[in-house]
Amino acid sequence: MNQTMTKPKRWLTATGLGVIAAWTLASCGGGPPSLTEISESAKQSMSEASSFTYTRSDPNGVHDEDISIIEWSGQTEQDNHHVTITADQGTLEFLVIDEATAFLKLDPQEGAEDELFTLPGAEGQWIKAPESGLEDTMGIEDEFATTTETAFALIDDLSQEELETVEAEETELEGQEVYKYTVPATAGNDSDLYTGSEAVSFYFLKETSELVQVDATSGGNTATHAFTNVNEVELFKTPPADEISDLEWTF
Repeated sequence: MNQTMTKPKRWLTATGLGVIAAWTLASCGGGPPSLTEISESAKQSMSEASSFTYTRSDPNGVHDEDISIIEWSGQTEQDNHHVTITADQGTLEFLVIDEATAFLKLDPQEGAEDELFTLPGAEGQWIKAPESGLEDTMGIEDEFATTTETAFALIDDLSQEELETVEAEETELEGQEVYKYTVPATAGNDSDLYTGSEAVSFYFLKETSELVQVDATSGGNTATHAFTNVNEVELFKTPPADEISDLEWTF
């Protein structure tokens, strides 16, 4: 049975995807290094990361009222990655193996009405992209990489007066000692990564200065951006044949 599926990539472009990766910087005595010092070192280390996992959790809609979780895991220098988007209508997964092979999987919520999630027989199976749809599956990793630049631009654009208001402290995050830097008044910035937030906090491991999390807050709500598996994500492979549907989808 062959059926045609419509533009699933709109779920990606609507998310305001963004990513920052991890880095190392020799810790200085006498408290946290300056925010600009860490930022400059971070840019260099980020350019050297071969792979990582980025997870954005936004249960209260700081950035997007429809999409609660986004996870991207993959390589930074080639088309090989896995993306999961959890939204009100259901969960959507993209699996890109290489420049010639990509798959989509849908897991609709009960009562889902969006046409993307109502294709009969699609649930729980990978649907292979035809050649005509491959172009739009490529380069998703670039969206994450370019928004890294946007994230650091948020720091670069701070005036000297604003830098003096940045709050820096030593604290704990999930049992790890970290440096925390809070950048205020970001609601008016142009970064999709921080859309809707009033303040952004950057967390670095105290021992290595590796960035492990960024929190974007608005009122009492927080969206969490976590960074894991740096240089440790293995190449994704084509799913087994019995997990691939005979349905067709196009962009």
